[in-house]
Amino acid sequence: MPDAGDVISDLRTGRSGPSARLLGGAVACLLALVLTCVVFVWTPGGQRLDQRFLPERPRSEVLFGLARHVLAYLGDTVVLAGLVAGVFVVGALTGRIRGALAGTAVIGCSLAGAQLLKLLVSRPDLDVGGSTTHNSFPSGHVAVAAAVVLAFLLVLPARARWWCAVPGAAAVAVVAAATMIVGWHRLSDTLGAVFLATALACFAAALTGEGRSGM
Repeated sequence: MPDAGDVISDLRTGRSGPSARLLGGAVACLLALVLTCVVFVWTPGGQRLDQRFLPERPRSEVLFGLARHVLAYLGDTVVLAGLVAGVFVVGALTGRIRGALAGTAVIGCSLAGAQLLKLLVSRPDLDVGGSTTHNSFPSGHVAVAAAVVLAFLLVLPARARWWCAVPGAAAVAVVAAATMIVGWHRLSDTLGAVFLATALACFAAALTGEGRSGM
């Protein structure tokens, strides 16, 4: 298991080990998060594009109700606790307790980070028709959904990760769509949330050494 000194040594010597690559991925995701905010939140063209992707409230009350049900389910503390417990169970079975601890940290930090960014990042009024100055960047629901999937990837063996990544990505997409259908978030909010969770997961994987097992 590499420690922080090993990671820093790899970076200083230019060696492209798994941990160094994961840290590079974390930095890339953080830059993408900042770029998404700058382009879509702080420019008129970005705000207009965000509004264009924002769906109108569906005429079907069934679809609207399903979207709200998905978000209520994910926002349930009992459900979230069960998912965290599942991460620990899988971690115990695969011998990746450090990965389980890191995954839990990723979930908690993703949620806290999304809430903190909402307080710090303001959406200016740029006189864009149909837009609003209500800040919603990034989405907490999408950040948590992405973090849960990434937490399971931290504790699963390499050969099993695709079986989690593909349906997990689909689930995150469903949550993202649900936040937009009910009018809680814009496309940029969902993208920012995914970048935030992925950056934290890459950082956690680099520090715990899970990246050396093929993440």
